Amino acid sequence: MIIAGERGVWDAAMEQPLLGRHGSAPADLLRHVGAVNAASGMGAARAAVVGADFLADVLGAIAELPEALTARLHASFLGVYFTHALGSSAITDIVVTPEGEFLGVVIALDVDAFLLRRANEWFSWRENTPFRAAPGYALEARIAEDARDDRCAAIQFLLLHEFGHVLAAGRRFLPDWWIGAEHFLAREDYVFLPLSWDLTEDGRIVALAENDFALRARIVYYAAPQIEGAAMAEVYRALRQTSFPTLYASTTVYEDFAESFACYVHTVLLGKPFAVRIRHHGELVLDWELDWRGARLAGKYALFERFLGART
Repeated sequence: MIIAGERGVWDAAMEQPLLGRHGSAPADLLRHVGAVNAASGMGAARAAVVGADFLADVLGAIAELPEALTARLHASFLGVYFTHALGSSAITDIVVTPEGEFLGVVIALDVDAFLLRRANEWFSWRENTPFRAAPGYALEARIAEDARDDRCAAIQFLLLHEFGHVLAAGRRFLPDWWIGAEHFLAREDYVFLPLSWDLTEDGRIVALAENDFALRARIVYYAAPQIEGAAMAEVYRALRQTSFPTLYASTTVYEDFAESFACYVHTVLLGKPFAVRIRHHGELVLDWELDWRGARLAGKYALFERFLGART
């Protein structure tokens, strides 16, 4: 949760059209990221000024999105703001006044993660972060056709994930991330959470038994990897038996919603690819393509169809 010290910055952002909500990270955002990074031993983020080509990629990524999505962003999305040394590709959080008034939801984007990476390179890097390097093992991930394998496509998928967080806020898909467990509703009062998760009596959110698998608890992104690279295929084979669309989705209910939302829009509404291939000494040992038509994702597919407008 970001406490607004300069409310005027955020009020001015909301007065802009959707494609006008961007810029260098303001002081409120940098102060919040600094506090979070300090708690985990990382350095402070810095505001970034991006060039016209980078900004064009960001705006192009948003402009291509379906109106059913962008229309829902107008009321709460405060914008995307650029940083260096963020600690991850992006973060999303709510902004409130010191009195607790909700002002909206903001995205901080680390420009360094995208300066030199195309879509498939960036996504392969992201999907390799849970695994230690192991001789002979290689994981390649694909979210763009060759003709569209560029920085704009990378930024678009990243923003779709973050827009999932934006649109989850306050909608009872799952417990809001900024409230304590004592304020959680009953499990059945949420529409997304019960699809893959359970809520214990003491307020912990845990994966349903059928969605748990060996090594899931050791999956971490953007941090020191805890799983040997030799276990890549084993982990992905286990993932395919769950209702999580991606490995990142299996880490928390919040990442599950954001990843599920991103993958639905990316593959179903935009018709773009999502595939993971794992090789051992060049030999293909796993070739997996995300398929929203399968039974394991049926509940999430139906939810997003309703949320963004049922399609024939």
